[in-house]
Amino acid sequence: MAWDPNQGQPDNPNTGYGPPPNPYNAPPNPYANPPENPYTNPPENPYATPTYGPPGYQGGPGYYPPPQSAPLPLGEAIRNLPNQYIKVITKPGPMTFAEEMGKASWDIVWVQLIFYAIISTILSYLATLISGTNLNTPTGGGSVNPALLQSIRSITLGITFGQIIIIPLFFFIGMAIIYGLARAFGGQGTFLTQSYTYLLFDVPLGIVSSLIALIPIAGGFIAIAIGIYRIVLAIFSVMAVHRLSGGRATAVVLIPIGVALLLICGLVVLVVALFAAALQQH
Repeated sequence: MAWDPNQGQPDNPNTGYGPPPNPYNAPPNPYANPPENPYTNPPENPYATPTYGPPGYQGGPGYYPPPQSAPLPLGEAIRNLPNQYIKVITKPGPMTFAEEMGKASWDIVWVQLIFYAIISTILSYLATLISGTNLNTPTGGGSVNPALLQSIRSITLGITFGQIIIIPLFFFIGMAIIYGLARAFGGQGTFLTQSYTYLLFDVPLGIVSSLIALIPIAGGFIAIAIGIYRIVLAIFSVMAVHRLSGGRATAVVLIPIGVALLLICGLVVLVVALFAAALQQH
């Protein structure tokens, strides 16, 4: 078949003479952000509530596998305590407690409690000696009733040496209250794990608070600041152990503290009234 020159050149893709590209198309932006990889997990938020799936769940964004229970031998657990204390105190967050709570066991819980009770008793006795020296020094030229002074000393010494029993007793009472509230708010953790993670910050900070409290005036304010930080860590601990949101964990921790403050205020008023009545009789 003859070629008609009026029909133009044939479209042959192999000749390289096809239609030119459209010069009015916008060129690609060389500075555009590269496309995000939809398969990468978002960065971990150390302050978020750890999320766990049902058995057999393979995970997804924001998912963390439930920690496996792997208690350490007692000797190794004791050697690891200083590093655990530092980690929990310096890296606060639910994920920090979630990483440690698999090591929970009753033997290391009792070791920490007994150690804490003994150290607190020694520090309280030192504080009693310091306060006793101040009581023996009359101020303003007045005299102190010897019978009243002896009563104060007896009560103080009794409370001081009774801490060996009082601290473990009150600890388990407090843990039982927090555990009950956490379960009421939908918590899923165990009493052992809750007690273990709580001691990881309560023991070191409690000892530091007792030491600082020996410093007149300034020590009291520093101890209050440490106490507030202990509350924050307690909330993170409850979030990790019981898999609760921040709001629910805060309620679990603050409700017992509020009730305890009310009881302490009532007890202080009662003691002051009894001392005032005793002074009037003399």
